[in-house]
Amino acid sequence: MSRGVVCVVVSVVVMVSASSSSSSSASSSLSCPVVMQTSGQVERRLINAGFHRDLETTVFLSSPEDLDSCVVLLKETFPPGSFVDPHQLAFLRALGGPDFYVPQIINVETPEHQSPRVIAYFFTHVEEMTDGRWLANISVPIHFRYHRAWSGQNQPSLEAHVHIPHPAVLLHCDAGVSDACSPLVHLEPCPPAGPQLCQWLPVHTFSTSEGAVASIPVGNTDLLDTVLLTTTCLTAAATLLILAALAKKTPPSPHTSSSSAPLPPLS
Repeated sequence: MSRGVVCVVVSVVVMVSASSSSSSSASSSLSCPVVMQTSGQVERRLINAGFHRDLETTVFLSSPEDLDSCVVLLKETFPPGSFVDPHQLAFLRALGGPDFYVPQIINVETPEHQSPRVIAYFFTHVEEMTDGRWLANISVPIHFRYHRAWSGQNQPSLEAHVHIPHPAVLLHCDAGVSDACSPLVHLEPCPPAGPQLCQWLPVHTFSTSEGAVASIPVGNTDLLDTVLLTTTCLTAAATLLILAALAKKTPPSPHTSSSSAPLPPLS
């Protein structure tokens, strides 16, 4: 058998395998009512301005299924220019904030170009609005990192744009996962705080936007010489003023006599 014939046979086998896998996934989706009949609209916005803001996410679920016993998981992927602080989230959770799980160690001091993306999981329950309509809402503090400065001559704006994409939405219900839904299961951290894995079902979502975008100010390297000179002069002047003030307030050292006290007379 020639090499050309072998390549054609392999290609046909791969296509058939992919088609079979796709058909199996499609048939599983059609036979799983929670996945087939549940959809979600995701909307989010950034509240406040600056490097420290609140990220509010609202999910409207439509489903004929009873979701009252279900937990909603929002799987977030934050880009390197942003992060959430697990210590702050733990403090807010003690005050009634959402349950969460952050598997990474977050360094809050590193700049954007030295930071990885952050994966975070947030758990919440749904509230029934009307028949077949459910609401899940979460607001968490989000922080943005300093960005590397660039030249103002090469960039029209001294602002970096950090895009926060929409989260993946999954459901975990007390009724468990049926055999028809098992091929669609995602293994993700269990509520309320991981790290054990549970079975989650994905929710098909849509949105009227592509996520939230934050504009972060960036330094101008064209002003580097001016900034260095000004900083050096101010630091030197402040140091001299402190030394002069200390010299004026230092009391003179008391004169210590070298002569010893007279000895008492002998009796």
